[in-house]
Amino acid sequence: MSKNENIKLYLKSLKIINNNTIVYDYTVTDDIKEYFNLNNKFYAKYDQNIADTPNSIAVIPFLANIMPIAWFVGFDVYIDNIDTTFYNSLKELKKQFIKFHPTKNIKGELHINNKIDTILDGNNTSLLFSGGLDTYDSYSRLHDKDPFLISIHGADVKIDDTVKWNKFVKFNSEEDIINHSKLFYVESNLREFYTYKVDLLVDGLGWWGAVQHGMALLGVLAPLSYKHKITDINIAASATNEVTYSWGSSPYIDENMKWANCKVTHNGYEFRRTEKTQNVVDFVNSIDYQLKLRVCYADERVDYNCNVCHKCQRTILSLILANANPKDYGFIVPSNFYSLLFKNFGDDAVMTKGLKYQWTCIQDKARETDTFFVIQDQTKEKEAITKFMNLDLDAIINKNQESVLKKKKSRFLLQKKYPLLYKIYKLIRYQKI
Repeated sequence: MSKNENIKLYLKSLKIINNNTIVYDYTVTDDIKEYFNLNNKFYAKYDQNIADTPNSIAVIPFLANIMPIAWFVGFDVYIDNIDTTFYNSLKELKKQFIKFHPTKNIKGELHINNKIDTILDGNNTSLLFSGGLDTYDSYSRLHDKDPFLISIHGADVKIDDTVKWNKFVKFNSEEDIINHSKLFYVESNLREFYTYKVDLLVDGLGWWGAVQHGMALLGVLAPLSYKHKITDINIAASATNEVTYSWGSSPYIDENMKWANCKVTHNGYEFRRTEKTQNVVDFVNSIDYQLKLRVCYADERVDYNCNVCHKCQRTILSLILANANPKDYGFIVPSNFYSLLFKNFGDDAVMTKGLKYQWTCIQDKARETDTFFVIQDQTKEKEAITKFMNLDLDAIINKNQESVLKKKKSRFLLQKKYPLLYKIYKLIRYQKI
């Protein structure tokens, strides 16, 4: 490929080393170096031999992570070969981000030498697997297809956090419902190859959530789809069409991620989280296996879940309203659960639009529920559920949000600019020193 003075990011080479790791050697011009950790270039490592993957497919993990940065910053990317379907897919994805972020000047182009048509001769199914509620809800509908389950180290768990990752793998190994011969692991520095400057490209410091994660997670699956002839690819939905705020994983993003003759399904988009909880409970009741949900990665977590964060609380309450014992699903319910619950709605509460939606769904579930799982005292717990059901969430939404966002940005900058100080802050916070 001939280079010119306007080139911003240039993929010099793509190599598969040790038959299982794709390394990408790329250069960037000085004016965009601030966005990249060039000492930690993007890579994808698989737990099996993927050496036969053609470059036109092997480049997909790289582009799925690079192109959104190129669009938001506004620089061009130059590569050699690309799968034809994925090339066309990127054009549609760019249009979607323009719609989602109308105040951003989204531009940047991909320049290629060759488009290559690819056909996979198979119809196997896969599901991105985190062990959480969304994943198991999707799995309940895909179970009969015996899907490949693929977990990615570097997404929710940092690559250097081997303790947390080993626990994740251990929990997977303990699940009898899983076909362990079709459970795969991928390691990729998805969230470490760029600098904190990328996080500043979107409001709220939420690059991973608002932009990156749908394309990123799906993109790293491309070599596995080629090897195992997986054309039915599923990613669990984390929201529904009732949610209007921008998010990096939605049908409009995920289902426009296409390569070869693969089809991606944003699975479970029609279900609220409370409905997913009920789906999982019904699924477990219909089979001979119990399963453990893993819904959070909080530092305080000592087992499957921390049991006290907002996400754990919402899942515990959803299970209670589905008349299921949370303990059976991997939770240890705090003795002061309902007192803890109402702290979310006190004077110092922060109720964003997204959080309000999640709590509203649970309120609606409570209104239509006649029976619930009793922790200790049915009368007191019925009173607590009624009180929760009648909370005026509109009176709380956005309260204190500005001050919390300022604190969030301060913590973020401390973490990125002064990592040692941030580590000390965390140790103090969690009383580990």
